[in-house]
Amino acid sequence: MSYASSISSYPMHGSFQEPCEGDGCQQSARKTWYCVSCDCSFCDPCWEKQPAHKPKKRGADGYGHEKIDRLVVERYRSILEPSSNLEEQEALHRDDEDTTWFGIGRDHVDGPVFEDYGRFATLMQESMSKSGAVRHPQLVSFIGQTGAGKSTVVKMLINHQDMKTNQTLKSRFAAPLPGSVNDNVPVSANVHLYADPDSYLTNTPVLYADCEGLEGGESVPKAEAYKMQDKALISNTPRKDSLDPKVRKRLQRTGNLVSRKVKWAHGDKEKSKREYAVTELYPKLLYTFSDVVVFVLRNSKTFESAVLTKLVGWASASFEKSLGQPALPHIIIALNATDLAIDASQWDVKEATNTLLSSVETAINTIPALQDHVAWWRANGRVIHTTKDLLECYYSSVTVVRIPSKGRYMLIDQQVEKLHYEIMVKSNLSHYKKRKVRMLSNSDDLQLYLQLAFDHFTQDLDTPFDFVSVALKINPIPSDFGGNILKLAVSIKKRHSSWKVVDIFDQLSTMVASCIILDIYRQRRLGE
Repeated sequence: MSYASSISSYPMHGSFQEPCEGDGCQQSARKTWYCVSCDCSFCDPCWEKQPAHKPKKRGADGYGHEKIDRLVVERYRSILEPSSNLEEQEALHRDDEDTTWFGIGRDHVDGPVFEDYGRFATLMQESMSKSGAVRHPQLVSFIGQTGAGKSTVVKMLINHQDMKTNQTLKSRFAAPLPGSVNDNVPVSANVHLYADPDSYLTNTPVLYADCEGLEGGESVPKAEAYKMQDKALISNTPRKDSLDPKVRKRLQRTGNLVSRKVKWAHGDKEKSKREYAVTELYPKLLYTFSDVVVFVLRNSKTFESAVLTKLVGWASASFEKSLGQPALPHIIIALNATDLAIDASQWDVKEATNTLLSSVETAINTIPALQDHVAWWRANGRVIHTTKDLLECYYSSVTVVRIPSKGRYMLIDQQVEKLHYEIMVKSNLSHYKKRKVRMLSNSDDLQLYLQLAFDHFTQDLDTPFDFVSVALKINPIPSDFGGNILKLAVSIKKRHSSWKVVDIFDQLSTMVASCIILDIYRQRRLGE
């Protein structure tokens, strides 16, 4: 049975709740709400009778006791308070290997190789409908510094959507393994790919790419350490059938692995380091193909000093390494673990966006690294007055969503819903833009684009990836009259890259009109 069919046939369960614990309450059929502070469940009438739940009463956090769905509490607790048991963590990390999309490995002489595990093709195959309808997948990439909570945010998004149709504690969808407070090394390695439960079986599935944390240094992430242990065990075992069944299963996972030599790192000690690939290679690939980029940040006060220049620099380097990109990605800043004491208006997406962008409005005048980018864009005719104007040179839009710290579980759930809503809206806008310019890729075309990009960026990290040339290879221009006009326009664009499409056809109009008249005369196509 495929993953998709197992999802659609998954048995539904009743509401996950406990009986009311109010004194003398006999209404066992009523819906109950869980109170974290009281550690009790009450129905609506009994909730109001509790002294701690009176209108003006406040808890230790300064807020009134929150009415929470028990399933929401348990789901989020399992994410925000992961098990610290090492054996359990190791088992979960090994299971999560199935979701690896691509990353950097080492060959027999310890040289860097780019490894593609075929995760994208697997997700598309498992969710294919019986009708075989054409599908247009959309990519949402989660990036940020190590420890910002990228994996946590991705898992909350997946669990939030899964809870809508699955009233049990266990999610039916694969999700990342968040780090714990005791972790002093990066947790996840490489780039993993997950399905959004809400859109997985539709014709526009949204996929979440969870990228290894930036600035993780050369410390080997936990997940990578376990994978290295498996490789050593397998290579040192002559008879593979004698291996533990779980290890044999992990050996089978490498069947779809395609390795490519990283040519630009050959003989260069600095470029051979893991951190170089994480900061230089991964961003170029993800920016090039993402519809939405979610930058996860734990401390909003460091946005200007530590994040803004990276956000612009990362996008700039990627932007300059692709030609004919059909649409710029949308950027969402997810302010994770926000203090609950913040002004209540900041939970509103529009207010949060305005506040953060206002706080860095004049940063382009004080940060030298940003001034270089501003000067370049102004020289190319772009009007830039604020930091937001600069960001919108590299991103289709900028949005900020706050996710609260643990404790207010229903508030967390509400903010995760807002984040998911923004992701879906921006994905739809990107879909529309690509369709409008006739560069919307279906799943097969996108897979081909990705493979060609993997080939390209492992050979040369400095030469731009040309979408137009690749598109023409996939769908060649026909050799008819209209096709030849288009070929001429493409040739002119290559020679005069700064010309707009309207300018090109304005220059061509007289010649094209003459060609049409000549064709009419030759073919004797007389008018009525």
